[in-house]
Amino acid sequence: MGDSLFETRAFVFDMATRTGTAVDLPTAEPPDAPYAIVAGLYVAALLAPAVVLALSAFVTDAGLLYISVLATGTVLTVLAGWGVSRTAGIAVSLGRHTATRLLAVLPFAWGGGIVALTAIWGNPPGIAVLLATLGAIGGMFLGLILTGMSRNRYAAAVLTDAEEIAQWEARWPRRWRRVAVGGAVVTSIASLAGLVAQFAFDVDWAGSFYAIWVVWAPAAGAANSRTFRVTDAGLVVERPLQRRFRPWAAISGYTLTDDALVVQQSAWWRLSYRCDRADIDDVDAVVTALDDAIVANDGALNR
Repeated sequence: MGDSLFETRAFVFDMATRTGTAVDLPTAEPPDAPYAIVAGLYVAALLAPAVVLALSAFVTDAGLLYISVLATGTVLTVLAGWGVSRTAGIAVSLGRHTATRLLAVLPFAWGGGIVALTAIWGNPPGIAVLLATLGAIGGMFLGLILTGMSRNRYAAAVLTDAEEIAQWEARWPRRWRRVAVGGAVVTSIASLAGLVAQFAFDVDWAGSFYAIWVVWAPAAGAANSRTFRVTDAGLVVERPLQRRFRPWAAISGYTLTDDALVVQQSAWWRLSYRCDRADIDDVDAVVTALDDAIVANDGALNR
């Protein structure tokens, strides 16, 4: 433990000068092909339904409309993907902003679109409901994937020259894990019962329980371990397929209790990072690294 504490102290002087600038590393590189493809698919999920619905005012043949869905989606994916691939720095720019998470919310505007179509047509064509559903669900999943890819690329750009000071792996505290997993189990049972009641006994309102499961299911991830890295640029939180970077200016402090280490964020609406203390191998080294990082950041900001 002594060696790790000494290394942590040695980094504090360099950290004080780098913390304020590390998060501003410019990047002029255009996105890679996988990112451009996902971005193109996302744009297609948002816009293709609108194009085909407009076409349905003139074309009534169902077969032609379904073919137009594929054709329009393909064209939009290619055009949007090509445009994204030619836009330097777009992935990093999206990854650094909190509002990027709205990419997964925006597709649900199609729900309001169906209400509007119902008001206009009275009984909208069946393809309208199908397209709106595809646009909402497909756009939501693609938005989540695109958000994660953007954050990963932002973290990679910021941490190119960063030096790691401390690292630990931890799950959420035991009490939080029990609540999250228990809630996921209860909502799963409720949603399954609701679907059975809807389709087997014609209880239409019971199907809405499925929405509760969709909202709560991600909380089951609280049982999974996350990797935390203290660097001279900021705090890195890694999950499977996702890497999140938070500059030290966004961290207000931490609290250490008998069963948990809680790293608080400056913005009141952001959740704190809660770690099961029993999962941390060297608590002293971690606490020292956090102390030095926060102090160094304060010094850099006050100069």
